[in-house]
Amino acid sequence: MSKSFPGVKANEDISLSVEKSQIHALLGENGAGKSTLVKIFYGLLQPDKGEMLLKGFKYQPKNPKHARSSGIGMVFQHFSLFEPLTVLENILLGLDLQENKTEVEKNVNK
Repeated sequence: MSKSFPGVKANEDISLSVEKSQIHALLGENGAGKSTLVKIFYGLLQPDKGEMLLKGFKYQPKNPKHARSSGIGMVFQHFSLFEPLTVLENILLGLDLQENKTEVEKNVNK
């Protein structure tokens, strides 16, 4: 998969396999293309060429909502909590309206 911006090749011919229930890390210097790649996974950017497969099927998220519905999430690098809100309320800020608040509350309280 590849992604370029005017004058910059952010990702060139990336090939990556990620297995279920494993921890993976993207490492590289500033400007190496890590954030660009994650934004493509999350539907914030579209690749210029190439494709992604998720569970053996073509995966091409059009936006973050589509990515989340496919089980792909993203935690931003400069994540911060809203101080006046509880942990639960901070988590609920990022949920789609159809997600189950009761289920989230149960998991937060574990």
